[in-house]
Amino acid sequence: MLAGLRLCGPMSEQHFITRPMSIALDVVRFASAFMVMLCHAGAPHIYGGNFPLTLRFSHNCVVIFFVLSGLVISASVTSPSANLKSYAIARAARILPVAIPAVIFSGLVFLWLQASKGPLSPDMPAEVAQAGLLGMVFLSEGPFGSGVYGNLPYWSLSYEVWYYVLFGAVVFLKGWLRWPVLALLGWLAGVNILIMLPVWLAGVWLNHSAWAKTIPAERALFYLLGCMAAMLLISRWDLAALFALRDVMPMGLGMSEWIVSDLAVSAVVVVALAALRPLAERHATWLERYSRPIRYASGFSFSLYLFHAPVLAVLVHFGITAGDSVLGLASILALVTAICAGIAALTERRTPALRRAMERLFAPQAKTAALTTKAG
Repeated sequence: MLAGLRLCGPMSEQHFITRPMSIALDVVRFASAFMVMLCHAGAPHIYGGNFPLTLRFSHNCVVIFFVLSGLVISASVTSPSANLKSYAIARAARILPVAIPAVIFSGLVFLWLQASKGPLSPDMPAEVAQAGLLGMVFLSEGPFGSGVYGNLPYWSLSYEVWYYVLFGAVVFLKGWLRWPVLALLGWLAGVNILIMLPVWLAGVWLNHSAWAKTIPAERALFYLLGCMAAMLLISRWDLAALFALRDVMPMGLGMSEWIVSDLAVSAVVVVALAALRPLAERHATWLERYSRPIRYASGFSFSLYLFHAPVLAVLVHFGITAGDSVLGLASILALVTAICAGIAALTERRTPALRRAMERLFAPQAKTAALTTKAG
């Protein structure tokens, strides 16, 4: 499937991600991470008031992440100087400073919370450690693992990293070697991860689509309104589609059991991002004026996504909940956001330094390709 893509257009091709669109995508990235946190903070044991959002909404935000990821990663390899080494360094420097601390922190919080309820079973520390090790090599959602303890949102990262790997193999490997490597990588990733690959590839398609660059600003709002209507329609049948798929599948699909509606949602996201582009161009001055706070917020969105669940668990343990107060919920959201922003100073903000160190270690004789956009 990947091998059939036209990955790079001519150098004169107009880029989908322009400077204003890059800032707008940062808004989308942070908003999606925040909404995932909001859905989890709306759980009854944290907030007891009326709450309109469900975990399905949270899952749809992850679909947005996947489409954004495919879009940005495919844009990052269009430079003539891009190569497998620079690609791997850029991906590793982006992912590892956040992923590894998140797995360790989540596992320790989980064990601490379990120990606070009574003696741990003899096997539990080893089980948590094993799941954590699989999570650190992104096998926790494949044939060998069953998730990371204390951090449900981590599932999507295990999916996304394998999409990076598969995409990199298609783009940079040449000749007969590509096919056995892809077969091995596909086996390691597992069926569940491969099932959702078309969702990620929707972003790749968007990056190279000529149509996506032709929507006029005057019609963009109508496209966005249509996308909102489409999402409402999808919400009418997505759960039924999930149950129907469960009935016919001989195995569990994990988070991929939403694939039928996920494909529809990814199509809606593609149209919405294409419609957002001309609006970003029209309001480029406004976006540029607020680019610093937008970039700052986007700069800790990854940490917000991966750390909010264990942070919320710690707050609940100490009795910090919202009751049925909307103001209390807002206060908890602000507190968790601030904590994750602080964590990002030790994780996500370390990406440039780690990347420079990896370049000196693994590519001392060559400059790595400069990515024109920030990966999600």
